[in-house]
Amino acid sequence: MSNLRRVLILLSILIVCITGCSGHIECNSVQTQANAPSEDGFTGYVVERKDNSILVVDPAYEDFSANGGGNRYYPAKWFSNAPDPQIGSYVEVWTDGGPENQPYPGEARAEKIAVSCPVAPDGAHMTDADAIRSGLLSPDAENIRVPVIEDKRFDADSGTWTLLMRDAMTANEGQAVHVTVKDEEQVGKQGGE
Repeated sequence: MSNLRRVLILLSILIVCITGCSGHIECNSVQTQANAPSEDGFTGYVVERKDNSILVVDPAYEDFSANGGGNRYYPAKWFSNAPDPQIGSYVEVWTDGGPENQPYPGEARAEKIAVSCPVAPDGAHMTDADAIRSGLLSPDAENIRVPVIEDKRFDADSGTWTLLMRDAMTANEGQAVHVTVKDEEQVGKQGGE
């Protein structure tokens, strides 16, 4: 019996090691509320990617109207050195401390990226990241140059997601765009991956 017990224990350890070392990108419980970003990193949704760079837009806007600026400024940056996060993911990005280019949206090199765990509400087939990715690819969002994901909601009765988006480039003049996404099978990875 002791040999059987040893074999079972070794098999259990082997299974845990194999599943734990599968190369899967771990998600973190990064804060997903727009009103409480971390002081250290830049938080927001990945709304576009080109090669190894991602565009991250923070849904928490700043109001510069008291100084003569716009009342809705959404921080947005392109981060190079970012091969993994998919469009729709909520991330926190830390830079390598190098100089950042300041035209809007800014540019910086990512040192570390934490991806929040996507959420699939009860009754949903898609996660919130899948719904955002699908919404960004929809015809309703095609004229939005720098997309801001202000809100996302799933309605189990209708089987649809509703996304509230704005164009960060015209946020002060532009109206919010409501994009409806049918909750179907998950959207695959974007092209080039």
